[in-house]
Amino acid sequence: MVVGRVVDVTPLVGRRRELETIKRLLEGNRLVTLTGVGGAGKTRLARRVTSDLARVYKDAAWVVELADVQDPDLLGHSVARAIGLQVKSADFDPGLLIEFFGDKRALLTLDNCEHLAEACAGLVENLLLSCPGLRVLTTSQRALGLTSESLFQVPPLTMPGPAADTPPDGLRQYESISLFVDRAAAVHPGFEMTASNAASIVELCRALEGIPLALELAAARTRVLSPQAMLDRLEDRYQLLNRGFRGNVPDRQRSLEASVNWTYDLCSEAERRLWVDLSVFRGGFDYDGAEAVAGGDIADDGFLDLLDSLVERSVVWRHDDGGRVRFRMLETLRLYGKRELERADRIDEVHRRHRDYFLARAVRFEAEWTGPRQVAWLQEMHADYANIRAALQYSVEHSDADKALRILSALEPFWITGGSVSEARRWLDLALAETPQGDVPSLAVALRVAAWFALIQVDLDAAAAVVDGMRVLVGAPGTEPDRQTQAQAQMAEGLLAAWQGETERGVEQIEASVAGFEETGELSARAFGLVVSGMLRGFTGQIEEGRASQLRCLALTEPREELYMRSFALAILGVLALGEGDAKAAQPQMQEALRMKRQLGDQLGIALALEFLGWTAVVAGEGERAATLLGGAGSVWNTLGVSLSTLPHFSERRRDSEAVARSMQPEEVYEKSAGAGAAMGIEAAMAFALGEDTRPAKARKEQRATDGATPLTKREREVAVLVQEGLSNQQIAERLVLSTRTAEAHVENILRKLGFSSRASVAAWVAEHHDELGG
Repeated sequence: MVVGRVVDVTPLVGRRRELETIKRLLEGNRLVTLTGVGGAGKTRLARRVTSDLARVYKDAAWVVELADVQDPDLLGHSVARAIGLQVKSADFDPGLLIEFFGDKRALLTLDNCEHLAEACAGLVENLLLSCPGLRVLTTSQRALGLTSESLFQVPPLTMPGPAADTPPDGLRQYESISLFVDRAAAVHPGFEMTASNAASIVELCRALEGIPLALELAAARTRVLSPQAMLDRLEDRYQLLNRGFRGNVPDRQRSLEASVNWTYDLCSEAERRLWVDLSVFRGGFDYDGAEAVAGGDIADDGFLDLLDSLVERSVVWRHDDGGRVRFRMLETLRLYGKRELERADRIDEVHRRHRDYFLARAVRFEAEWTGPRQVAWLQEMHADYANIRAALQYSVEHSDADKALRILSALEPFWITGGSVSEARRWLDLALAETPQGDVPSLAVALRVAAWFALIQVDLDAAAAVVDGMRVLVGAPGTEPDRQTQAQAQMAEGLLAAWQGETERGVEQIEASVAGFEETGELSARAFGLVVSGMLRGFTGQIEEGRASQLRCLALTEPREELYMRSFALAILGVLALGEGDAKAAQPQMQEALRMKRQLGDQLGIALALEFLGWTAVVAGEGERAATLLGGAGSVWNTLGVSLSTLPHFSERRRDSEAVARSMQPEEVYEKSAGAGAAMGIEAAMAFALGEDTRPAKARKEQRATDGATPLTKREREVAVLVQEGLSNQQIAERLVLSTRTAEAHVENILRKLGFSSRASVAAWVAEHHDELGG
């Protein structure tokens, strides 16, 4: 899980001295590594330090979680993703990070480095040598081994002495006691520390050596065991561990190993099997995934009880993710289960089930993509990013390249919207190098995706090589390509030709592919082809033909409440209006497209919309606004690793727009506005482009109190919230006990009052005005 900007975590108990020491070390040292046993609290300390120092570093502070990154080659990609930087090639260039950090004062926290120690050491050393203002904080079970490294071993929580006879209230001054009692009360509300159990709690905390993870595991068991009962069990477990794990095992690992072994032994055989099988997940999972991968022969009702038992035991942790329930195992416990799975004779079976589940998810994503659940699908796939990586890695390593390619091609929009094209290209290269033996139509789709991703990053040589491979595939002696394969090949040929400057041939091939997709019923590729061919026709002066293509795309996508291609079509319709000099017609279409792209988190689409709105401002004679928008768009393009200078037709429009905008104002005014746009960040740039209020929340709230919260009536606000939830007019009518026609009228009034043309825009508006709607 790549975190990026530091986020809140479970509150720390105590640790004041450690926090002060680590901050002091960072003042005098550019690299500080927190070491210690797993479960000692390194992550919580590092995140708290980063959060505390974020203001000092003017928010230039990031946390990169590396526990789920198994491939050292993905280390740079993960750091870049966390800081919002996208690389422009499949192979990572550390120079991009060096250029990003430059001379800026920044704090980079790398969490869980132990399994990537050598790669982390190389990257950190390179960054520190080249970026004088950078400080790095890492957590690892062992040092990185750099001469510039300052080590801080995270100590156990403070504990009372062995013969402590302090009254219960006084014992709370010790961190281990406070942590245990707080966590026990959280899972068992009736739990209290009293004179009768205080001695057992003290002894238990001492036996667990003040290790936070062990204490939390023990506290979770207060649902069924008293502190004394746990202490009795724990004593036997430590003795067993000391006899079985001598030799090279460090002392600091023995207590944690004992507590985890003890937790494992407390589970039934069925619970242990579920724990072990769930360890195959990376970065968390949902209920359906757990049941599909680890359910095995367990009866449906039995699986629910077993998972609930593991949640109760805190082996599995439950959390809410945007209204969806997800689960995650602490990494120490997941690795324990992984070790047991490696000892079992079913490891390949479980990994295969995991891969097959996410292959099925990807295929379903593809089947449902041209529909109303695009935002939800993207959120779900992003939550399972680490699992998708694991499924791809298993497929590549086990000569299942066909399945890897199927996952990659099915998730095509996921890679684009998330700005992860570079990583997708890397996986595509690995899978294609295995000489896949699957069916020709599936291979053709994967090759077309590979060509398109190369073109997005303006890697024309790579795209041409892929297209050459498609020509061989389609023209193999003794074979007659099916219509789907032929259409995929024509699409790739057309895109490559267009990017090489052969626009007429490109349009011809793309439109031929659209006809093929119409025959086969492939909606997504058909809509894509209509948008691109129409855009290319518009850029060459064929405005009406270009407009007709976009309208055909809208006719396909609007009834399905699709956002992704519909937003592109709206944006291009705006560009075509600009071609006729009609900025007034162009702007609302582009702004509507931008709102949809923001809902999707589509970084490429957002960059395009900002770019087009910059062109619109030029035509409208708004020089300063144009400069700001072009500056903001340029910043997003750079982040994505895309250069407009090599994109057909875009480079000319960009140059012309910049030249005209400069001519509208003094050079210093243009540079100031463009610089302000480039420095805005993507969220602020979108708000500016949409004319939204960018004042602080307090000022907006005060203004709302004066002006009134919204233009909607109480009933319309209720309907708008249900629209955001994705309900149809009929479902809204049933929920509010109205006639369907009344519900339709309310929706029409909402659209009219807010100036929108789609339910998706209403949903976005509800999300932005959550507070004043009473949410």
